[in-house]
Amino acid sequence: MSSPHASAPSGDPSNPPPPPRPTSPRSPRPTTTTTGTAPLQIPNLPPELIQSQPPPRPNITSMLFLTAFFFFMSGNNHPIGSGIEIGPDGELRTRMSELEYAKIIRDEWVGVINGNETMKGNYTEPSMPSLLPSSLISPEYTYNPSHHQFFSNITGFFRSSTLHPISFDPQLHTSASKSTDSYWRHLSSVPDLNSTGLWNSTLSEELRGEWEWNRTVKWEMNLKERNISSVSPEIEVEYKMNGTKWEKYEDWTWIKGSLTLSTSSKSPSPNNGEHQNDVQMGSSDRSISYDFFGLHYLPNGTYNLYGLPEGMRIDIRKLPYLWNVQHQTVTKEIILRELEKEVRNLDGNLMIGDLRDDDISDQTTCPLLLHLTLPPLPHGVTKEEIDFYRREVQNPTGIKSSIPRPPSYWEVGHGLGGVIVADQCGWAMGITDGHGIDIDSFWERSINYAAYATVSQLVVLLLLVRQMERTRTPSSLSKVSVYTIVIMSITDSWVFSAHVVVGIMSDNKASLPMLVPGFLCLCTAVVFGPRYAVLLHRIQAPERGSTTPVTTTITNRPTAANAAGDGDSLAGVVVDENGTARRISFIASIKAFFSEHPLMRWLAILGFLFCFLQFAFLPSVIPFFLFGLYSFWLPQIWRNARRGSTRALDAWFILGTTAGRLALPLYTFAYADNVFFIEKINWIWGIVWWQLAQVTMLFAQERFGPSFFLPKSLAPPESYNYHPLIPSPSADPEAAAAFHPLLSSEKTCSICMEEVDLSQNHASAHAGPGGAALGNKRKNYALAPCGHLFHTDCLSQWMAVKTICPLCKRSLPPL
Repeated sequence: MSSPHASAPSGDPSNPPPPPRPTSPRSPRPTTTTTGTAPLQIPNLPPELIQSQPPPRPNITSMLFLTAFFFFMSGNNHPIGSGIEIGPDGELRTRMSELEYAKIIRDEWVGVINGNETMKGNYTEPSMPSLLPSSLISPEYTYNPSHHQFFSNITGFFRSSTLHPISFDPQLHTSASKSTDSYWRHLSSVPDLNSTGLWNSTLSEELRGEWEWNRTVKWEMNLKERNISSVSPEIEVEYKMNGTKWEKYEDWTWIKGSLTLSTSSKSPSPNNGEHQNDVQMGSSDRSISYDFFGLHYLPNGTYNLYGLPEGMRIDIRKLPYLWNVQHQTVTKEIILRELEKEVRNLDGNLMIGDLRDDDISDQTTCPLLLHLTLPPLPHGVTKEEIDFYRREVQNPTGIKSSIPRPPSYWEVGHGLGGVIVADQCGWAMGITDGHGIDIDSFWERSINYAAYATVSQLVVLLLLVRQMERTRTPSSLSKVSVYTIVIMSITDSWVFSAHVVVGIMSDNKASLPMLVPGFLCLCTAVVFGPRYAVLLHRIQAPERGSTTPVTTTITNRPTAANAAGDGDSLAGVVVDENGTARRISFIASIKAFFSEHPLMRWLAILGFLFCFLQFAFLPSVIPFFLFGLYSFWLPQIWRNARRGSTRALDAWFILGTTAGRLALPLYTFAYADNVFFIEKINWIWGIVWWQLAQVTMLFAQERFGPSFFLPKSLAPPESYNYHPLIPSPSADPEAAAAFHPLLSSEKTCSICMEEVDLSQNHASAHAGPGGAALGNKRKNYALAPCGHLFHTDCLSQWMAVKTICPLCKRSLPPL
């Protein structure tokens, strides 16, 4: 039985195709299906069947991509739920963003100030420490604010300060321990309490960790002060709308910064007065970094700071309790303003992440309470003069050179002093000595260094380009060592990376100047250096191909049974066509393996670099690493000696490159006031003398011969002597007979067409003791193997282009 919708043959008027649907603007297209690879067309498929066909399935790859995309973009990757997360110790806790946490902290502090227990929630207000750091400071760092003015801003860096540790632990100190250091001589007895309450030995041991507080003898600090009285117009409008008066705390500044504690490999001396020598002689072998916040009270020049190890969140609500009761009300209001500012900053961010966990240090988790005092201004110097000089430095008007520089805070009296209390850990440290640099002077020094580094690297770059221009021919390129250029490029790439990282990560006034020397090093390390090295590698490729491996002939030929298993060859043995077996050396076999497998060679190089960079920048390895980098003249010395080459490198290139490449290490390790805050190191002078020794050897090879220092077993075969001693016909007719045609007529240089002076040569033959000095004049002429005479300079310039005689076209040996 036929279907009522069966299609009639095409062209049958009795059974026309159904008309198109009225809702479709187009007539139905023939449906195409595939059977194998040939399409099968069904021209008259009913519309009902067309509409009932399912849509094509999406690609499984697209589905997986979209699923992963929406999963990661949603941010909901917590298995428990949107409001619950797993803490670092495996506990379940409520998820919280940084903004929510800042609002909770702010609201709790508002409750503390207003006395509202409901807003305080579970927050417990800390009590005032029973032992303030200000009560432990030495009397020589205590000043009367009614008789003095103090420095108002020390934003910058403070370095090389000495610490004087003392223990509060009852189990560690005795009644006589106060005399171990002169800094603590003002204490009648060592306190038995820590700063915040009764002694807890278990908590103290847990907080101290692995850090050796008794060997902590060095302190450095980076500090930034911010004026609290200033306010942006937006915040001022917000305060007016809320009906709140903007209070100007002109006597206070907000402090933020970081500090570094370092230990010494030598323990403090038990005798009074000898601790200073131990600190200077001992080397700092461990260090730990702290972040801190605090307040500076301008009328008396005192600081109270609170710090935790780097990575831990600092609760600034503890700062007011480091001040006396008379200042706590004001400091609480300042802390509230800072908490409100933090909430506004987070609220204005587009991306707000979850509350981060503290990065707990393995060395110690002891909080630090710091009290610092500034020395008063000397007589004849006012705060107005210091502020005027600072404004001139920040915005120069051209009169800085005519203004006397006011003294800095570390140059007056005893300088900066203070006390650090390792809260709840039973240790305190007095602070003495040290020197600093304000932020404006630091930017000035940084720009000066950038100019200094730019000049040195520009000299290196120009001299390299000049050397490349002077060695264009194959004969001149064959004299230059490719390894020398490669080591130079590696050094430049290291310098480039250091400058670019400092310039990008610092993001300050010195960022752009730091990128200029980095760009010049990039040109040397990536553009010109590799280009020159590749050119040398191509020119010197036939040398490497012509070298034969070192082999040892084996007298007993291998039997056919032994040789049949591995195709007429044994491991490390090569069988010639005549049947002679030769054993290849181990080094030659390795070279042959890597030459036959280039991929393995590159994998070995990458593996070596990966392993080397893991420890190359360790402080104990850096001296050896620099000695290796600054041995770049050694390959050239060896190539000159083995090939008998001279004048491979231009003299200005040798001297200028050596000076330019030593400029940066000398600034970093030999200049005390460098911007990197690296102390002077004596081993840098070893690198300088090592470079001078290499340069001396290069010039000695030009004067005494390329291989004058090698023993006969390592010296290359004697090359042709272009400077033979030509005797005078009147003094020695028989010896001069061989040179008679030359001495009679051929005394003109065929290159410059000027006469060659042989008078000094004749005089040196009978000069007696002074003949050696006069004999050096023979370097002025060059006698080719074909008997033609030239000036040495003329022939050297000619052979840089062609290694044939300009007259007879005979091949010439190296000059």
